[in-house]
Amino acid sequence: MYPGHASQVPALAAQCPASAYCTKWIIAVDDDVDPTDIDEVMWAMTTRANSSDDIDILRNTRTDRNDQSLAPDVRRYGSKALINACTPHKYLSVSPQRTFLRRATYDRVIERWPELGILGRAPVPINSYKE
Repeated sequence: MYPGHASQVPALAAQCPASAYCTKWIIAVDDDVDPTDIDEVMWAMTTRANSSDDIDILRNTRTDRNDQSLAPDVRRYGSKALINACTPHKYLSVSPQRTFLRRATYDRVIERWPELGILGRAPVPINSYKE
């Protein structure tokens, strides 16, 4: 809504009781990203976050004493990464729209999926196709 808002939200969320102890990664996304879909969150992080500007670290925060990423003698003190994966406020009026895959292109990839040697099933697009 205003400059700095997207950076303030994860900082506040880091202090809520539910996230104060165990959460190590707090990621803010725009309302066009489903925060329960890790693929969409990763997309937002790779297309909207600039690592030098949009990642803040809270150090020496309380953490879970069972955190295996920390040495036993420091397990009470951890850190949290606050990631702003939102469109920068100064670019809201000029930010590009999402691009969509053409249906014909998707169909060609699906046809060649086994030939490409990619394991698993082909992903199903979550948004509509561009015709």
